[in-house]
Amino acid sequence: MTIIPDSVSFNELLRLQVDAEPDYVSADASEDLDKYLESILTSLHEDHPGPIAFKELALRILTHLGAWHDMMADKKFNEKDNSCLLWAADEKLIHMAWSCLDRVDLGEEPCECSQA
Repeated sequence: MTIIPDSVSFNELLRLQVDAEPDYVSADASEDLDKYLESILTSLHEDHPGPIAFKELALRILTHLGAWHDMMADKKFNEKDNSCLLWAADEKLIHMAWSCLDRVDLGEEPCECSQA
């Protein structure tokens, strides 16, 4: 008997992806990434046609990118590597981008925008 779970966590999906055998070997990884990102955006647009989902996705991406730069700045600082200043400066730029996007008002009325 097969059991179908009520939900699957994002981490469980990532573990499946890591453990999975690739179906093919790509000559161009950036092309694969572009296709993957496009499929995510298409799916997001189909499920949530308004702009709020895209704004929230962008804010989350910036949050993770900022955390990565902050972690790298700390690591480089502990290694006494002068590039820590570059990582920290970029983290501040990412934080500014997050703050700007967070302030963008999407209005109170629902928006059924066509895909750009």
